[in-house]
Amino acid sequence: MHTFTLYKCAYRVNKHNAYYPQRVKVSSAEDLRGVVMNDHAAATYRNNHRFIDDFIKSDCIMLDLDNDHSDDPVDWKTPDDVAAIFPGVEFYAVESRSHMKVKDGKAARPKHHYYFPINTVTDIEEYRRLKEWILSIFPYFDRNAKDVARMFYGVENPRVYHYGGETNAD
Repeated sequence: MHTFTLYKCAYRVNKHNAYYPQRVKVSSAEDLRGVVMNDHAAATYRNNHRFIDDFIKSDCIMLDLDNDHSDDPVDWKTPDDVAAIFPGVEFYAVESRSHMKVKDGKAARPKHHYYFPINTVTDIEEYRRLKEWILSIFPYFDRNAKDVARMFYGVENPRVYHYGGETNAD
C-alpha cells in the first residue's frame, strides 16, 4: 500500500477558505475517511496557503468525475471503470457530496473524487503534466481538475473505496 499526503482545514464546504494547515499521511481507507470529511487539498503550499504560486510539492493526484459527459446512465463511469483503465494502479475513490443528487438540472448520477498516490513531485509543471497525462487516458475526469491548487469540499458521511495496486499512477 502506498502512502500519500493530504492537507485539510477545519471547515466543510467553505469556498472562501485557502488555508489548509492540517497535514495527514494517508495509508488506508480509514485515514482517508478522516480527511475527506473536511475540505482538503493534495499539495504542500508555502504557509499552508492553497495558491498556485505557493505550490511546493505533492505526492497525490486528486481528480473528480461528475459524469456530466452524458445524460445516458449507460455511459456513466464508476470506480470499477477507472480500475479497468488503470490496471495495477492503486487509488481511492470517495463519493462526493453531490453523489446521486440532482445538480445543475441534471439527473442524479454517480460522482466520485479520486486519489492516486504518486512519487513526490516538486516541479509544478511536472505535476500539471501528470494530471494532463491521466486526463488523456481517461477523459471523463473533470478537465478543471488539472488545476494544481485544486481542493475538494468535505463530505459529511464519506464512503471510501480502495483499489489496491502494485504501482503508483506515475
